[in-house]
Amino acid sequence: MLLSREIENNLLRIQETINKHYPNQVEIDYEKYLEQTGVFSLFNQNQGAMSIIFDIKRCKIVNISKNITTFAGYNRKEFGENLTLSLISLLTPEHISLISVFATWIQKVLKHLPKTFRVEHFLNCWGVKLYHKSGETMKCHLSVLPLESDTEGKPLLFFISIQNITHLMKGDDYWIRGVFGKDEKKIFVYHSNEDKTVEQEILSEREKEVLKYIIQGLNTKQIAEILDISPNTVDNHRRNMLARTGTRDTTALIHLCKMMAIV
Repeated sequence: MLLSREIENNLLRIQETINKHYPNQVEIDYEKYLEQTGVFSLFNQNQGAMSIIFDIKRCKIVNISKNITTFAGYNRKEFGENLTLSLISLLTPEHISLISVFATWIQKVLKHLPKTFRVEHFLNCWGVKLYHKSGETMKCHLSVLPLESDTEGKPLLFFISIQNITHLMKGDDYWIRGVFGKDEKKIFVYHSNEDKTVEQEILSEREKEVLKYIIQGLNTKQIAEILDISPNTVDNHRRNMLARTGTRDTTALIHLCKMMAIV
């Protein structure tokens, strides 16, 4: 892959951002995680997703699944030796800052969380635009699972599954959603268009109720009768859920929310 000077400069800026938030050196035993995540990575490949293990402190891809060609159009040789630089080069210009945004975002969220909520994280990012070798863009969903964290609870090593969800999304925005804690949970959502984070689920409890009934096959009138609200209110909830998640239609909304275990 031919990598531009602009991309290399962006990588340097990303590394500066990461160094600011991750100042301490930590040695990680990659091998034990390669063994642990091998089966799940194979499962992801069978589902059409590309998997990577990413060391955020070193801004380094430790391992990438073998289905690069199927996912991005490049074979392993074309992708080159610097996997991180090559992957960043796939990001479209408006989304190339994602890694530095993500590193800053999770640092800020964790900084204000009690230690009990730093024990377990589940992170999603969707709407991220990547280039395919053909020149076409893909909108992707990233499931991000921290494998190892430092003493402050900041994640150091991620297992990331990347799936093409172009058929589900509209618009040019991306979102980051983090679920923190094991028993009691806190949820934070970042929207690139607004460049701000809110401490709340992407859908309200009432919207999730409506969505669950939609999944069961009920129509607007039936849902309205069960929840004792007007059909117009049901339709408003539906429109709000589509707008808030950037999904194309109700089927796409259901698919995305299932991917994130919201419903």
